[in-house]
Amino acid sequence: MISTHYDVVILGAGPAGLACAIELKQSKLQVLLIDKKAEIGPKICAGGLTNLTKDYVIPNEKTRSFNRQKIVIKDNDHVIELANPIRTITRLELGQYQLQQLQDASNIRVLNNTTVQEIQQNKVITTEGQHIHYNYLVGADGSTSLVRKSLGLTSKHCIGLYYNIPVITNECVWYLKYKTLKTGYIWVFPHKEHTNIGVYFNPLILNSKKARKELENYLTSKGYTFLNKELHGAPICYNYKGYEFGSVFLTGDAAGLTSKGTGEGISYALISGKEIARKIMDENYKPLELNNMIRIKKRQDKLFKILETFPFMHAFLYTVFVQLMKIKSFQAYFGV
Repeated sequence: MISTHYDVVILGAGPAGLACAIELKQSKLQVLLIDKKAEIGPKICAGGLTNLTKDYVIPNEKTRSFNRQKIVIKDNDHVIELANPIRTITRLELGQYQLQQLQDASNIRVLNNTTVQEIQQNKVITTEGQHIHYNYLVGADGSTSLVRKSLGLTSKHCIGLYYNIPVITNECVWYLKYKTLKTGYIWVFPHKEHTNIGVYFNPLILNSKKARKELENYLTSKGYTFLNKELHGAPICYNYKGYEFGSVFLTGDAAGLTSKGTGEGISYALISGKEIARKIMDENYKPLELNNMIRIKKRQDKLFKILETFPFMHAFLYTVFVQLMKIKSFQAYFGV
């Protein structure tokens, strides 16, 4: 048995875990960042960044920006001009960019290609039998978080399915149609080298088979070709139950910090990872940015609850919302 000790152990080297480590490199704490993948970055994700991350510096050459959003409701087009653009980036690009910021961090160790199979009090145990002790544990291990499960927290999920189409497009589109998509939607996110087109849905309302059929019907109607084997999909945990549990913290998807209505997760991950690191470094730190983000999430979730409660008013409610979204203060209120 190999036994080691770190001040902070972070499980998961996604946007949240890396953001947490980047912030902690300014401390004297010894930090271990563990990820099960051999390469840091790649993950099933649409790659959208909203106004919530407007202050998070990512080089322009790594992203595409879109101030204009087209929302299709019952085949009627509505265009919104955003005060702050939505940006797109692949998770590989984002992960590698974040990882570069840790290259000069003498107090941060990145241990990839390593799987944690058990969490006990003040230590994690890997599949290779390593016993890694910690003072603080940060769960940044996604929607099926082992850390979340170890805390006895249940999870609720929506699902995203998508294809990366090898065509470069120039328009962000949100396609809404209650009769077939229920409370879900089809998205079109142009990236630098492809277009990410997918469907987001609640599996309690729309099953995966029907959601996939709607996505593929949409692709076919637009003249796009795709291979069935290249379908990507992942669950998205949205039920937030808190982020601080004694010496254990949850970030991003592991904390349920995603928007139930849209599935947005990267912005929440980056902010929560950074803020939790500051909380670890200073127990008196007040995470105002994180708390504001949680308030925005709750607003979005309440709006989505209304749509679920009154499905027959879906088109009307979305049309009203789109009209209100043309007001900049309303955009800010919902974190767009």
